[in-house]
Amino acid sequence: MKLTKLLLLMGLSWTLVACNTNSNSTDNQQATAQTKNIDPDLQNCLEQFYDNQPPVVSAQLAQNTKSLCFNGFAVLYSGMAKTPIWSAEYLTRQRLTHARQLPRVDNFHEEERLPKEYRSTLKDYRGSGYDRGHLAPNGDMSNTDAQYDSFSLANIAPQNQTHNRGVWQKLESQTRDLAQKHQKAYVVTGVAFLAKNVKKINNNVFIPSHFFKAIYIPSTGEATAYLSLNDASEHMQQMTLTELYQQTGIDAFPSLPQSVKDKKTTLIKN
Repeated sequence: MKLTKLLLLMGLSWTLVACNTNSNSTDNQQATAQTKNIDPDLQNCLEQFYDNQPPVVSAQLAQNTKSLCFNGFAVLYSGMAKTPIWSAEYLTRQRLTHARQLPRVDNFHEEERLPKEYRSTLKDYRGSGYDRGHLAPNGDMSNTDAQYDSFSLANIAPQNQTHNRGVWQKLESQTRDLAQKHQKAYVVTGVAFLAKNVKKINNNVFIPSHFFKAIYIPSTGEATAYLSLNDASEHMQQMTLTELYQQTGIDAFPSLPQSVKDKKTTLIKN
């Protein structure tokens, strides 16, 4: 059963509201209108979003979610899945130059801003066989505060080890190279639950069937998205932003013109 259906059926009472869309709409332009009412929790993170507009998710996905602003990125967290739905970052050449000079220091930790009943925990991942996969990558973080925040479990989802250390790590690196080349890039990374049956680690945290990454380059006006199976197959599908929205219910860059969202563009050549 898909996450969207599960959210509707479970009807959890966590009423921390995130960005909403019209539940009867499959049109990105209608979803765009909803971004005018930005969650107050994201006010200090507006620079992470293109045109100061956070991603828009379907009404089903938006239920029981919490927006979180971190150093260097923002997250929409699902209390149902106990994973983030998306992370958003504004990558600049200067930021990434500093990030490359910062030694990695792992510090996975629970997110204390979330109610205990909706948090994922370190225990959830112990012995699960899955990596603690970042949405906003540690490699994008330019200072120690941002690096620490990237290890919050609110930025983490169960990820197949081969996927995390192979095709996905390559995509993260290529995205940084792209931002360096063009000086600036907006990036939205997220998860999707598209399998018929959603599995969990330790009977608590949902395992995404897919990870995705959407990229927009302001200097060229080009955008693209990649959707990848969360398994060892290394299957990666490039698609338009519109196709990503149709697949996942997430409009990564709601204020972009529809013509940009519809255009097939190859930003990363394998």
